[in-house]
Amino acid sequence: MRRLLPTVALATVFALAVVGCTPALLAEIEAASITTTDSGEAALPVASDSEQAIFDSVIDGDTIRTSAGTVRIIGIDTPERGECGHAEASAAIGRLVSPGATLTLVHPAGQGDRDRHGRLLRLVVTEGGIDIGQMQIEGGHAVARYDSRDGYPGHPNEESYHAAQIATLSADRSVITASCQLVAAAPEPAPVAPSDTVPPAQGLWWQQYTSCTRLKKNGAGHPTGPFNRDDPAETEVYQWFAFGTGNNGDGDADGLACE
Repeated sequence: MRRLLPTVALATVFALAVVGCTPALLAEIEAASITTTDSGEAALPVASDSEQAIFDSVIDGDTIRTSAGTVRIIGIDTPERGECGHAEASAAIGRLVSPGATLTLVHPAGQGDRDRHGRLLRLVVTEGGIDIGQMQIEGGHAVARYDSRDGYPGHPNEESYHAAQIATLSADRSVITASCQLVAAAPEPAPVAPSDTVPPAQGLWWQQYTSCTRLKKNGAGHPTGPFNRDDPAETEVYQWFAFGTGNNGDGDADGLACE
């Protein structure tokens, strides 16, 4: 997992730039301002055009909304909506950062500023120093993609992303997450003899609903919300409707889903 230098170091770089440093001194500061891996290996340079932004919401496992605009995370690809693993990849970011959290958006040299959809192209790092792209790769939610190996600009974390990848691509180039690989490899269940008694359904009841709208129409007697992010008994339900369905059930980011 990658770690940023303390915020004080970042502040020093920007403060020196403002008061007016010589080009030689700025070059020395930039060379010293790097992140390291746990082993101490030099990794991500703190680019001069990196900026802080406030996290707003998850769009999917590789795209988020921030105060700076919609960000497409560089170097990873996660399942599209409707594909196996989409909800889990989206929820992984929602578990890591909450609306209002500060993120660092890093624009590596050589990368385009925006993609063809107008989204910012950035590496994204949390206040705690977690590289969200690396987290998605290590969690099996994403593949390393759209980098120099695919004919796109390279980025500083490219090698570590590829080294940590456990998700795969299918023949049609869609992402198969680690959990979906297990589902695909599972043997077919043995036929069950007819019975007059139907066992209760297993699993989490809220995951059968793909939006708050569908939940509110349920006739099974399930709670219809709102679900409080800060209530331990409702946190998982909140995470599902806020981030897992892809329908942003906490649209106003007040910590209540399905109001």
